[in-house]
Amino acid sequence: MIFYAGLGIMILTTMLGRTVKERGMKTLSHEQLGYVMSSFSKMRMTGMYILFGIVGLYLALGYFNKLNYFEEIGINPTMGYFVLMMLYVLISQGFSISKLQKMDLPSAYLRSVYIGAGLQLLGLGALLIGMMNYLGIPSFSNP
Repeated sequence: MIFYAGLGIMILTTMLGRTVKERGMKTLSHEQLGYVMSSFSKMRMTGMYILFGIVGLYLALGYFNKLNYFEEIGINPTMGYFVLMMLYVLISQGFSISKLQKMDLPSAYLRSVYIGAGLQLLGLGALLIGMMNYLGIPSFSNP
């Protein structure tokens, strides 16, 4: 039950976060919007490769039956996969916010980016707690 609540919160906060960010984009002029989009094109491509790498590694380890090795040393491979995905989101949002702060953009837009990122991170935290409960991580599962 906690997993589904965490998943629901993550979906809701992700949608709200994206909505807030999209509304913030309306505060930008066409030139600023073009500048933001072009400034992040290389970052989007790199991010896509990193995501494919994480997913591909997990799938390859599963295909070659190497996930058992991680279980034997006390690491839940599914939890590790989700932690890697969440780290990717945290790091990419951190880089994005840092880059946007250096671009001399309106404070209303930056505020929407901060609020949207905060909402999305809140949702990821809820999903992480739900995953830990679902996977039976001792401090989060039912006694």
